[in-house]
Amino acid sequence: MSVSQVETISPSAPRAWTPIWWRTEARWLSLLAPLAIFAGHMSWGAVLPKTALTLALGCSLLLLAALATPGVRKDLEKLRGLRWPAIFFAVTLFAILWSMTPFAPGGPHPVWKYVGVGPAASTMDKSQTLLELIKLLGLAGIFMLGCVLGASDSRARASLNVILALGAAMGFWAFLQFAGGALGTSVHRLGGSFENPNTAATFFGMLLPLGLAGAISRAASGRRDLASAAPSIGASLIFAACVLATASRGGFLATAAGLVTFAVLQTFGAKAKWTPATIGLAAGIVVFAAVLAISGGGLISRLGESSWDLNGRRAIFTTHWHAFLGAPWMGYGLGTFDAVNRVLLDAETVGPMWVVRAAHNVYLTWLEQAGVVGAAPMFLALGSVLLITLRRAVARSRFKTALFALLAADIVILVHGATDFALETYSVAAFWSLLLGLQFSASQGSRR
Repeated sequence: MSVSQVETISPSAPRAWTPIWWRTEARWLSLLAPLAIFAGHMSWGAVLPKTALTLALGCSLLLLAALATPGVRKDLEKLRGLRWPAIFFAVTLFAILWSMTPFAPGGPHPVWKYVGVGPAASTMDKSQTLLELIKLLGLAGIFMLGCVLGASDSRARASLNVILALGAAMGFWAFLQFAGGALGTSVHRLGGSFENPNTAATFFGMLLPLGLAGAISRAASGRRDLASAAPSIGASLIFAACVLATASRGGFLATAAGLVTFAVLQTFGAKAKWTPATIGLAAGIVVFAAVLAISGGGLISRLGESSWDLNGRRAIFTTHWHAFLGAPWMGYGLGTFDAVNRVLLDAETVGPMWVVRAAHNVYLTWLEQAGVVGAAPMFLALGSVLLITLRRAVARSRFKTALFALLAADIVILVHGATDFALETYSVAAFWSLLLGLQFSASQGSRR
């Protein structure tokens, strides 16, 4: 028997039996957590309520299993700075619960008196609001799952590697599907398992800076050969090709904003030197991906169009902004967009808005549904997480490139959220929640 297998046991304190996985500090979580999220991606983005709740339940069980591990609990005990995001989030939850009562500012919605059903509430649909509240609590659990992953540098690196591998496989499959379906088709856009090109553009746009960060980190580790960076470079090519093949103008601009953010943070935050070889490699990735995407026909022609669906988007934004002004404090309740949209239809807006299922602006969506009382603390919760992460990431000496890439991914989803609704796809919201927790925790550093 080796020395490592022998443990000194005090007669007065007998050693409790502990299974092997219990002592591994939840290394298995780096695989299972991303797998759960990507299972949601492959299930049409977990847009159906049953699928979304299943994803939330699965991730909650993973979190409970991780918290049963002593090493994880010790890591989370050292987590700092969570007070203000938690306070803002708690206020958001209170506002949502308040909207399910008749005592919120503005009183109950008139629809309850009209249908003669009680008890009345501020929200137009209590069942939908309750469903959204449960899903929101699920996202909070997934955020904490990300905090567990980021509490250890080794878990964080392993998690990002798994995410890149799964993302590359998903992107490769989506691009093959796109290329096969594009044969003999004049108009075709990559939507992948989301079946929505704009959502796919947000998702692959978030992955692109993560892939580039992997390539840069390996190149800077002392191994100068391209072989060590080849997997990350290949994944980045797939992500770039997928973004362009979606032909999403908003997704393209959001991805560009994320890449610019990553370059600025890497240059000034990490004081990295952009050599001609690095610049050439980045340019080569973009050019090669563009050539692949142009063969599908989409983005260049759409960028050249004179109309960006301005009439339809203008009608949606204007109509729902006025709806928000009609109930600015508490809104109409989470999950009530469709009901509100139907009520607002008239002869002028029925054409562009009859088939609309989202406001195409996540900020307007939150204002309209949760009002200022619910939306403001939610925005503050997210803003505080991002600001704390940025401040800590700049001060870190290790893991900087990955943290800057994660912040760039945040920019992608925040920018595209102003013109689209990817965050209303539950698996995308869950994916971002996982990344937010990971970067928030990893930014404060780890002993390993």
